[in-house]
Amino acid sequence: MNTQRFQQVLPVLLLVFSLAVLPGCWSSKELNELAVVMALGIDTAPQGYAVSAQVLNSGEARNNKGESGKSLPVLTYKATGQTVPDALQHILSAAPHALYLSHIRVLVLGEELARQGVSDIMDFITRNHQLRSDFFLVVAKHSLASDILEINTSFEPIPANSLYSSILVSHKNWAATGSITLQQFILELERGGSNPIMSGVQLKGDTSGGGTLQNIESIVPKSQIVQAGMAIFKKDRLVGWLGESTSKTVNYTLNEVSSTNGNVTCPDGGKIGFIVTRSESRIHPRIGPDGKPEFTVRINVEVDLTTIQSTIDLSKPANVETLQTEIEKKYKTVMSRNIQNVQKTFASDIFGFGEALHRKYPRLWRTYREEWDEHFKQVKISVDCDAHVRRIGSIDQPQRREMESK
Repeated sequence: MNTQRFQQVLPVLLLVFSLAVLPGCWSSKELNELAVVMALGIDTAPQGYAVSAQVLNSGEARNNKGESGKSLPVLTYKATGQTVPDALQHILSAAPHALYLSHIRVLVLGEELARQGVSDIMDFITRNHQLRSDFFLVVAKHSLASDILEINTSFEPIPANSLYSSILVSHKNWAATGSITLQQFILELERGGSNPIMSGVQLKGDTSGGGTLQNIESIVPKSQIVQAGMAIFKKDRLVGWLGESTSKTVNYTLNEVSSTNGNVTCPDGGKIGFIVTRSESRIHPRIGPDGKPEFTVRINVEVDLTTIQSTIDLSKPANVETLQTEIEKKYKTVMSRNIQNVQKTFASDIFGFGEALHRKYPRLWRTYREEWDEHFKQVKISVDCDAHVRRIGSIDQPQRREMESK
């Protein structure tokens, strides 16, 4: 009888206990009590750091591009301080609500700050419990981070979302930029055998009215934020910028290419354009005859032809094989030249050759680890490419050939 009664009372006791230990919303805050930060910009300042916070204007964000005419969907607050947290606290002198950092989409670093070193910034970001690690890191090329966060954008009412989408799209379809998250940057910064990179952005056009609604009311915005290749780091310091071709080489080597366009010259002098539909690459370390490490980057690409500015006969398999050979030659030539340029100009292993050596020859790596960047300048690196043309398009013969045959 007692056992039966206990079984009846037990669920009630468990319910009461759950209510005591699971209060649920004890730390909740209403949206109207928070200033949701969508993007953060950090620059160097005489007294320490200058921080810019692009904050969501929740009342206007519901209206498309500020149609109410009262204000824009975002506001940018600025303050300086000896440390980044100090500057963020000073922003509260102007912001009506507490800053909420968990929804940051993009962190923008000024070029001057990046050249001085970003280790202190990374310490703050990784230590702050509000910040997630999935937002993108970019460097403002030849400008301040605050200038980037003052530009109003056309497609997205919230500029931070526009910049975030632009980084994703350009990396996926152009492959001349990077989509570097905090987690990726910290990983490359802490492990030996590789140096980190960041994507770059810069301002284009007249920036004087970039923060007004008038900037997006014309067909061609007066001021725009555009992708600007990759920023190359040596440890935590920015040491230079990579152009389109070298940035693509970096992504190919890191196996980060989803799709991009290219072109080769035909035997008759015409141009043939193609789009990469699949790309895979691996770094193969080996020990050379002199006992020093050597590397081969092996890349496999599949392409579809997009334009034929030539009279080549594509109905002949031999001609398609010739195109494949030309594509392979171009990859080998261009990638080898770009890798050598990074070796000699920057002496910064952003490709991960040292990490590949570490994985395959851990004992040998110990002798190179401390001075790897110096060894990287002299190491022998070759590129091997295997290209396949999968599709030639909806028509067989080039229009130029069809026209000349009539």
